Amino acid sequence: MSLPRQAAGLALMHAADVVQPLLLLPYAGRVLGAQAFGEYAYALSIGQFASTIVEYGFHWTAQRTAASSRQSPAALASLFGEVFATKLALCFVVTLAGFVAADGILPIGRSMFLCTMIGALGGILFPAWLLIGLERAWQAAFAVVTARCVTFVLFLLMVRSPSQVEAAVMIQSAVTLISGIVVLPFVAEIALQGLKSVRFSGVRRQIIGGSKGFLYSFVERVSITLPVLLVGHYGGYVAVGQYSIAEKFVSATRPFFRIMTDTFLPRVAYYAQRDPRAGIRLICISLSSCVVGAAISLSLFMLAPYIVTLIFGEAFAGAVPIVRLMSVIPMMINLNLCTSNLYMFNYGHERAWSSLLATSLLVFLAVAFVLLIFLPNAAIAVALALIAKEAVVLCVSAWFFVIFGLSGEKKPGVRTTDLVSTGVVFDWLRGTRSQSINSTPNVK
Repeated sequence: MSLPRQAAGLALMHAADVVQPLLLLPYAGRVLGAQAFGEYAYALSIGQFASTIVEYGFHWTAQRTAASSRQSPAALASLFGEVFATKLALCFVVTLAGFVAADGILPIGRSMFLCTMIGALGGILFPAWLLIGLERAWQAAFAVVTARCVTFVLFLLMVRSPSQVEAAVMIQSAVTLISGIVVLPFVAEIALQGLKSVRFSGVRRQIIGGSKGFLYSFVERVSITLPVLLVGHYGGYVAVGQYSIAEKFVSATRPFFRIMTDTFLPRVAYYAQRDPRAGIRLICISLSSCVVGAAISLSLFMLAPYIVTLIFGEAFAGAVPIVRLMSVIPMMINLNLCTSNLYMFNYGHERAWSSLLATSLLVFLAVAFVLLIFLPNAAIAVALALIAKEAVVLCVSAWFFVIFGLSGEKKPGVRTTDLVSTGVVFDWLRGTRSQSINSTPNVK
């Protein structure tokens, strides 16, 4: 599939992931009320956190492996079986731990927790990583659009009062489950072959190999989920509702960057193995999207506050300063996607990439807890901590890309034998072809 067609499929899929929750948001806010809506947002955050653990970063590592193994049906089938079995085992552990923690450590009931775990179960059945890695995004898009339409109708029909908050959580959590059922005919052959060949050694290999991808997914999810939990702890459910409204506007921009990642990552991973110079050129092209990122940030600052007041009313006016403060985040995410996710992850800096992610999470926690002591508004404190986290990733990953990607320098202690030769990007910008391309080593 061509990159434009792949991007179109991903755009449709992620548009459905954004539009359906946004359409439901005003209805849910008015029907559930501020208190129940905060409980609804809190429960979904816990479910998304559980789904991230079950997903275990396979969207990164397994997708990359599938992209480079697309010519080997046996390898793809084996990969599918190993990933499926690993997710199933993780889902069992997370469900057991969460069920024990509910009504105690977790401030939600056990029935509510089981409703949230529907999303994690669906993540096992829906192999989005495989379809995107094979550049068959239209099949994934068809499944997601169908699931979003079904859950939208069910939500409107079944959620009518604050007492039905569990039904609201269950319906929204069922998107991945329905998507997995819809996409089953597209992957049935690979699935059957893969499940027959599952071995414990394969599951162990996936757990070890997927650890760095899991770290990224974990940090990304914590950056979305933990702020909600912190705001709820320090400010209560009403504050959670205010923060969630503001965060929804920022989250509405994330699918654009997810589309970029899912469009470019398989191709960059493929080039990193076979033609590193072409991969660097593709990353440079992806940087042109920063114009869109800047426009998104400016639009959030200027327009989102009026939308909040118009749609949600004065009860949610506290979300206005929060969304304005967080409007800078989309632009920072855009830059980090190119320099961190596309470059560092694929060009020999995977260990530094994972260390950077862990460090950024620690920065977020440190800044958040310090600001929560001194600032009366918990949501503002958490938003500032998120900005600090993205700033750390941006500074470090941009340095790596400029020093090791554009110039081709090598740093002792870092695996850079696979980097492109000096001057590759500058040759490209001048429109010339470097004669040293034949001497560029392939990534092993």
